Amino acid sequence: MVKGKDSVKLLDRLFANVMPKVGLTNISHMLTPSGRVYAEVTITQLAPGEFLLITGSGSELHDLRWIEKEAVDGGYDVDITNVTENIGVLGVAGPKSREVLQKLTDEDMSDAAFKFLHCKSIRLAGIPLRATRISYTGELGWELYIDNKDMAAVYLAIMEAGQNEGIDNFGTYAMSSLRLEKGFRGWGAEMNCDTNPLEAGLDYFIKLNKPADFIGKKALQEIKAKGLKRKLAYLAVDTDDIDPEGNETIWHKGKVVGNTTSGAYSYTKQQSLAFAYLPLELINVGQNVEVELLGRKYPAMVIQEPLVLTEPTRTRLQKKAKSTV
Repeated sequence: MVKGKDSVKLLDRLFANVMPKVGLTNISHMLTPSGRVYAEVTITQLAPGEFLLITGSGSELHDLRWIEKEAVDGGYDVDITNVTENIGVLGVAGPKSREVLQKLTDEDMSDAAFKFLHCKSIRLAGIPLRATRISYTGELGWELYIDNKDMAAVYLAIMEAGQNEGIDNFGTYAMSSLRLEKGFRGWGAEMNCDTNPLEAGLDYFIKLNKPADFIGKKALQEIKAKGLKRKLAYLAVDTDDIDPEGNETIWHKGKVVGNTTSGAYSYTKQQSLAFAYLPLELINVGQNVEVELLGRKYPAMVIQEPLVLTEPTRTRLQKKAKSTV
Protein backbone atom coordinates (compact mmCIF):
# COMPACT_ATOMS: atom_id res chain seq x y z
CA MET A 1 0.00 0.00 0.00
CA VAL A 2 1.38 3.42 -0.96
CA LYS A 3 -0.19 6.65 0.27
CA GLY A 4 0.80 10.16 1.27
CA LYS A 5 1.38 13.62 -0.16
CA ASP A 6 3.90 12.41 -2.76
CA SER A 7 2.32 9.05 -3.62
CA VAL A 8 1.36 10.00 -7.19
CA LYS A 9 4.72 11.66 -7.74
CA LEU A 10 6.60 8.57 -6.53
CA LEU A 11 4.56 6.11 -8.57
CA ASP A 12 4.83 8.27 -11.69
CA ARG A 13 8.60 8.10 -11.23
CA LEU A 14 8.60 4.34 -10.71
CA PHE A 15 6.11 3.23 -13.36
CA ALA A 16 6.01 3.74 -17.12
CA ASN A 17 2.21 3.82 -17.24
CA VAL A 18 -0.05 6.64 -16.03
CA MET A 19 -1.73 6.18 -12.67
CA PRO A 20 -5.35 4.93 -12.64
CA LYS A 21 -8.18 7.12 -11.42
CA VAL A 22 -9.90 6.43 -8.10
CA GLY A 23 -11.80 3.14 -8.26
CA LEU A 24 -9.88 1.89 -11.28
CA THR A 25 -7.07 -0.60 -11.81
CA ASN A 26 -4.36 -0.82 -14.45
CA ILE A 27 -1.31 -2.86 -15.33
CA SER A 28 1.96 -0.98 -14.96
CA HIS A 29 5.65 -1.76 -15.32
CA MET A 30 8.72 -0.67 -13.45
CA LEU A 31 11.82 -0.44 -15.62
CA THR A 32 15.52 -0.54 -14.86
CA PRO A 33 17.66 2.52 -15.68
CA SER A 34 18.73 0.68 -18.85
CA GLY A 35 15.09 0.34 -19.97
CA ARG A 36 14.51 -3.31 -19.11
CA VAL A 37 11.42 -4.69 -17.38
CA TYR A 38 12.03 -4.83 -13.63
CA ALA A 39 8.47 -5.73 -12.63
CA GLU A 40 4.83 -5.94 -13.66
CA VAL A 41 2.30 -4.70 -11.10
CA THR A 42 -1.45 -4.10 -10.98
CA ILE A 43 -2.21 -0.73 -9.41
CA THR A 44 -5.55 0.34 -7.95
CA GLN A 45 -6.25 3.83 -6.62
CA LEU A 46 -8.53 3.13 -3.67
CA ALA A 47 -8.95 6.76 -2.60
CA PRO A 48 -7.25 9.99 -3.65
CA GLY A 49 -3.52 9.39 -3.20
CA GLU A 50 -3.97 5.87 -1.78
CA PHE A 51 -2.80 2.99 -3.97
CA LEU A 52 -2.89 -0.78 -3.65
CA LEU A 53 -0.04 -2.44 -5.56
CA ILE A 54 -0.24 -6.16 -6.38
CA THR A 55 2.62 -8.26 -7.73
CA GLY A 56 3.28 -11.98 -8.07
CA SER A 57 3.88 -13.86 -4.82
CA GLY A 58 7.45 -14.68 -5.81
CA SER A 59 8.22 -11.02 -6.57
CA GLU A 60 7.07 -9.50 -3.28
CA LEU A 61 10.45 -8.49 -1.85
CA HIS A 62 12.03 -8.04 -5.29
CA ASP A 63 9.53 -5.27 -6.06
CA LEU A 64 9.15 -3.86 -2.55
CA ARG A 65 12.84 -3.10 -2.13
CA TRP A 66 12.91 -1.23 -5.46
CA ILE A 67 9.94 0.91 -4.43
CA GLU A 68 11.32 1.59 -0.96
CA LYS A 69 14.78 2.49 -2.24
CA GLU A 70 13.40 5.06 -4.69
CA ALA A 71 11.15 6.52 -1.99
CA VAL A 72 14.13 7.00 0.35
CA ASP A 73 16.61 8.16 -2.29
CA GLY A 74 14.13 10.65 -3.73
CA GLY A 75 12.99 11.96 -0.36
CA TYR A 76 9.32 11.35 -1.14
CA ASP A 77 6.72 12.07 1.56
CA VAL A 78 4.92 8.71 1.42
CA ASP A 79 3.86 5.87 3.65
CA ILE A 80 4.64 2.40 2.26
CA THR A 81 3.07 -0.57 4.01
CA ASN A 82 3.53 -4.23 3.10
CA VAL A 83 0.07 -5.76 3.62
CA THR A 84 0.97 -9.21 2.25
CA GLU A 85 0.51 -10.94 5.61
CA ASN A 86 -2.83 -9.24 6.27
CA ILE A 87 -4.66 -9.57 2.95
CA GLY A 88 -5.26 -12.65 0.83
CA VAL A 89 -6.75 -12.97 -2.64
CA LEU A 90 -9.15 -15.37 -4.30
CA GLY A 91 -9.56 -15.44 -8.07
CA VAL A 92 -13.00 -16.38 -9.38
CA ALA A 93 -13.13 -16.74 -13.16
CA GLY A 94 -15.17 -18.26 -15.94
CA PRO A 95 -18.40 -17.58 -17.86
CA LYS A 96 -20.52 -18.35 -14.78
CA SER A 97 -18.42 -16.44 -12.25
CA ARG A 98 -20.85 -13.51 -12.25
CA GLU A 99 -23.80 -15.79 -11.54
CA VAL A 100 -22.04 -17.41 -8.61
CA LEU A 101 -20.86 -14.17 -7.01
CA GLN A 102 -24.23 -12.47 -7.51
CA LYS A 103 -25.82 -15.10 -5.25
CA LEU A 104 -23.64 -13.88 -2.37
CA THR A 105 -23.93 -10.09 -2.66
CA ASP A 106 -26.45 -7.27 -3.05
CA GLU A 107 -23.94 -5.42 -5.23
CA ASP A 108 -24.93 -5.32 -8.91
CA MET A 109 -22.29 -7.50 -10.63
CA SER A 110 -23.63 -6.90 -14.15
CA ASP A 111 -21.36 -5.72 -16.94
CA ALA A 112 -22.99 -2.30 -16.95
CA ALA A 113 -22.69 -1.82 -13.19
CA PHE A 114 -19.32 -3.47 -12.56
CA LYS A 115 -17.08 -2.72 -15.51
CA PHE A 116 -13.75 -4.27 -16.45
CA LEU A 117 -10.80 -2.93 -14.41
CA HIS A 118 -13.11 -1.34 -11.85
CA CYS A 119 -12.62 -1.95 -8.13
CA LYS A 120 -15.33 -1.79 -5.46
CA SER A 121 -15.68 -2.44 -1.75
CA ILE A 122 -18.51 -4.96 -1.43
CA ARG A 123 -19.83 -7.55 0.97
CA LEU A 124 -19.74 -11.17 -0.11
CA ALA A 125 -21.53 -13.69 2.09
CA GLY A 126 -21.77 -10.83 4.59
CA ILE A 127 -17.98 -10.36 4.66
CA PRO A 128 -16.42 -7.04 3.56
CA LEU A 129 -13.78 -7.22 0.82
CA ARG A 130 -12.43 -5.45 -2.25
CA ALA A 131 -13.42 -6.87 -5.63
CA THR A 132 -11.56 -5.99 -8.82
CA ARG A 133 -12.91 -7.11 -12.17
CA ILE A 134 -9.75 -8.55 -13.65
CA SER A 135 -8.42 -12.05 -14.30
CA TYR A 136 -5.14 -13.39 -15.70
CA THR A 137 -7.23 -16.03 -17.47
CA GLY A 138 -8.58 -13.34 -19.82
CA GLU A 139 -12.07 -14.61 -19.07
CA LEU A 140 -14.86 -13.00 -17.04
CA GLY A 141 -13.56 -12.87 -13.50
CA TRP A 142 -12.82 -11.04 -10.28
CA GLU A 143 -9.94 -10.89 -7.87
CA LEU A 144 -11.25 -10.69 -4.31
CA TYR A 145 -8.97 -9.07 -1.72
CA ILE A 146 -9.94 -10.25 1.76
CA ASP A 147 -8.64 -10.02 5.32
CA ASN A 148 -6.74 -13.25 5.89
CA LYS A 149 -8.94 -14.17 8.85
CA ASP A 150 -11.95 -14.25 6.50
CA MET A 151 -10.34 -16.13 3.60
CA ALA A 152 -11.63 -19.59 4.49
CA ALA A 153 -15.18 -18.39 5.09
CA VAL A 154 -15.35 -16.57 1.74
CA TYR A 155 -13.81 -19.52 -0.11
CA LEU A 156 -16.30 -21.98 1.39
CA ALA A 157 -19.23 -19.68 0.63
CA ILE A 158 -18.17 -19.35 -3.01
CA MET A 159 -17.67 -23.09 -3.45
CA GLU A 160 -21.08 -23.76 -1.92
CA ALA A 161 -22.80 -21.11 -4.05
CA GLY A 162 -21.24 -22.50 -7.22
CA GLN A 163 -22.24 -26.14 -6.85
CA ASN A 164 -24.97 -26.00 -9.50
CA GLU A 165 -22.61 -24.19 -11.88
CA GLY A 166 -19.99 -26.92 -11.51
CA ILE A 167 -17.44 -24.74 -9.73
CA ASP A 168 -13.99 -26.21 -9.11
CA ASN A 169 -10.43 -25.20 -8.27
CA PHE A 170 -7.91 -24.54 -11.04
CA GLY A 171 -4.13 -24.43 -11.00
CA THR A 172 -1.22 -22.79 -12.73
CA TYR A 173 -1.21 -25.09 -15.77
CA ALA A 174 -4.82 -24.15 -16.55
CA MET A 175 -3.97 -20.49 -15.91
CA SER A 176 -0.98 -20.69 -18.24
CA SER A 177 -3.06 -22.24 -21.01
CA LEU A 178 -5.75 -19.57 -20.74
CA ARG A 179 -3.36 -16.60 -20.54
CA LEU A 180 -1.36 -17.84 -23.54
CA GLU A 181 -4.53 -18.14 -25.61
CA LYS A 182 -5.14 -14.45 -24.89
CA GLY A 183 -1.55 -13.43 -25.66
CA PHE A 184 -0.87 -12.29 -22.09
CA ARG A 185 2.80 -11.92 -21.19
CA GLY A 186 4.29 -13.26 -17.98
CA TRP A 187 7.02 -11.61 -15.91
CA GLY A 188 10.05 -13.87 -15.66
CA ALA A 189 9.23 -15.41 -19.04
CA GLU A 190 8.31 -12.94 -21.79
CA MET A 191 9.66 -10.01 -19.79
CA ASN A 192 12.44 -9.67 -17.25
CA CYS A 193 15.50 -7.58 -16.45
CA ASP A 194 17.13 -8.71 -19.73
CA THR A 195 14.26 -7.67 -22.02
CA ASN A 196 12.87 -4.27 -22.87
CA PRO A 197 9.10 -3.67 -23.01
CA LEU A 198 9.10 -2.74 -26.70
CA GLU A 199 10.53 -6.06 -27.86
CA ALA A 200 8.15 -7.78 -25.42
CA GLY A 201 5.16 -6.13 -27.12
CA LEU A 202 4.17 -4.08 -24.07
CA ASP A 203 3.93 -0.78 -25.96
CA TYR A 204 0.32 -0.20 -24.82
CA PHE A 205 1.42 0.05 -21.18
CA ILE A 206 4.47 2.24 -21.77
CA LYS A 207 3.64 5.95 -21.93
CA LEU A 208 6.78 7.55 -23.32
CA ASN A 209 4.86 10.80 -23.78
CA LYS A 210 3.77 11.19 -20.17
CA PRO A 211 5.33 14.26 -18.49
CA ALA A 212 6.93 12.36 -15.62
CA ASP A 213 10.56 11.31 -16.08
CA PHE A 214 10.06 7.69 -15.08
CA ILE A 215 13.04 5.42 -14.46
CA GLY A 216 14.27 3.95 -17.75
CA LYS A 217 12.46 6.51 -19.92
CA LYS A 218 15.57 8.01 -21.52
CA ALA A 219 17.12 4.60 -22.14
CA LEU A 220 13.90 3.33 -23.71
CA GLN A 221 13.67 6.37 -25.97
CA GLU A 222 17.20 5.60 -27.17
CA ILE A 223 16.33 1.92 -27.72
CA LYS A 224 13.29 2.95 -29.77
CA ALA A 225 15.35 5.41 -31.83
CA LYS A 226 18.03 2.81 -32.63
CA GLY A 227 15.43 0.19 -33.53
CA LEU A 228 14.85 -3.31 -32.22
CA LYS A 229 16.84 -6.37 -33.25
CA ARG A 230 14.34 -8.97 -32.06
CA LYS A 231 10.73 -9.16 -30.97
CA LEU A 232 8.35 -11.51 -29.25
CA ALA A 233 6.46 -13.74 -31.66
CA TYR A 234 3.34 -15.85 -31.14
CA LEU A 235 3.70 -19.42 -32.43
CA ALA A 236 1.33 -22.25 -33.27
CA VAL A 237 3.36 -25.44 -32.87
CA ASP A 238 2.50 -28.65 -34.75
CA THR A 239 3.22 -31.34 -32.16
CA ASP A 240 1.98 -34.82 -31.35
CA ASP A 241 2.02 -35.64 -27.64
CA ILE A 242 4.27 -32.87 -26.32
CA ASP A 243 3.88 -29.14 -25.77
CA PRO A 244 6.46 -26.37 -25.33
CA GLU A 245 6.97 -25.00 -21.83
CA GLY A 246 9.60 -22.31 -22.40
CA ASN A 247 13.38 -22.06 -22.94
CA GLU A 248 13.30 -24.34 -26.00
CA THR A 249 15.50 -23.68 -29.02
CA ILE A 250 14.03 -22.17 -32.20
CA TRP A 251 15.57 -23.25 -35.53
CA HIS A 252 15.36 -21.81 -39.05
CA LYS A 253 17.20 -23.22 -42.05
CA GLY A 254 19.52 -25.25 -39.83
CA LYS A 255 20.48 -22.36 -37.56
CA VAL A 256 19.47 -21.42 -34.04
CA VAL A 257 17.53 -18.14 -34.28
CA GLY A 258 15.80 -17.75 -30.93
CA ASN A 259 14.13 -19.37 -27.96
CA THR A 260 10.67 -19.93 -26.56
CA THR A 261 9.75 -18.12 -23.36
CA SER A 262 6.64 -20.09 -22.41
CA GLY A 263 4.21 -22.51 -23.97
CA ALA A 264 1.04 -24.50 -23.34
CA TYR A 265 -1.82 -26.36 -25.01
CA SER A 266 -4.89 -24.33 -25.90
CA TYR A 267 -7.90 -26.47 -25.07
CA THR A 268 -10.21 -23.85 -26.56
CA LYS A 269 -8.59 -24.14 -30.00
CA GLN A 270 -6.95 -27.57 -29.66
CA GLN A 271 -3.58 -26.07 -30.55
CA SER A 272 -0.12 -26.06 -29.00
CA LEU A 273 1.14 -22.48 -28.47
CA ALA A 274 4.35 -20.74 -27.54
CA PHE A 275 5.84 -17.29 -27.19
CA ALA A 276 9.34 -16.92 -28.63
CA TYR A 277 11.92 -14.22 -29.26
CA LEU A 278 12.92 -14.08 -32.92
CA PRO A 279 14.92 -11.68 -35.10
CA LEU A 280 12.76 -9.06 -36.83
CA GLU A 281 13.01 -10.74 -40.24
CA LEU A 282 11.27 -13.84 -38.82
CA ILE A 283 8.36 -12.31 -36.87
CA ASN A 284 5.86 -11.80 -39.69
CA VAL A 285 2.60 -13.77 -39.57
CA GLY A 286 2.95 -16.93 -41.67
CA GLN A 287 6.69 -17.31 -41.03
CA ASN A 288 7.71 -20.94 -40.56
CA VAL A 289 10.30 -22.04 -37.98
CA GLU A 290 11.02 -25.14 -35.91
CA VAL A 291 10.82 -25.66 -32.14
CA GLU A 292 13.09 -28.25 -30.56
CA LEU A 293 11.25 -30.36 -27.99
CA LEU A 294 13.02 -33.27 -26.28
CA GLY A 295 15.63 -33.43 -29.02
CA ARG A 296 13.18 -33.40 -31.93
CA LYS A 297 12.31 -30.44 -34.14
CA TYR A 298 8.61 -29.66 -34.61
CA PRO A 299 7.22 -27.27 -37.25
CA ALA A 300 5.81 -23.98 -35.99
CA MET A 301 4.32 -20.90 -37.59
CA VAL A 302 4.05 -17.29 -36.46
CA ILE A 303 0.35 -16.46 -36.05
CA GLN A 304 -1.65 -13.33 -35.25
CA GLU A 305 -2.19 -12.86 -31.54
CA PRO A 306 -4.33 -13.49 -29.66
CA LEU A 307 -5.66 -16.90 -30.60
CA VAL A 308 -8.68 -16.27 -28.36
CA LEU A 309 -10.12 -12.80 -27.67
CA THR A 310 -10.46 -11.74 -24.04
CA GLU A 311 -13.90 -11.72 -22.48
CA PRO A 312 -14.10 -7.89 -22.30
CA THR A 313 -13.23 -7.68 -26.00
CA ARG A 314 -15.76 -10.36 -26.95
CA THR A 315 -18.46 -8.62 -24.92
CA ARG A 316 -17.68 -5.24 -26.49
CA LEU A 317 -17.82 -6.69 -30.01
CA GLN A 318 -21.12 -8.45 -29.27
CA LYS A 319 -22.64 -5.19 -28.05
CA LYS A 320 -21.38 -3.37 -31.11
CA ALA A 321 -22.82 -6.02 -33.42
CA LYS A 322 -26.22 -5.78 -31.73
CA SER A 323 -26.25 -1.99 -31.97
CA THR A 324 -25.65 -2.11 -35.74
CA VAL A 325 -28.40 -4.64 -36.50
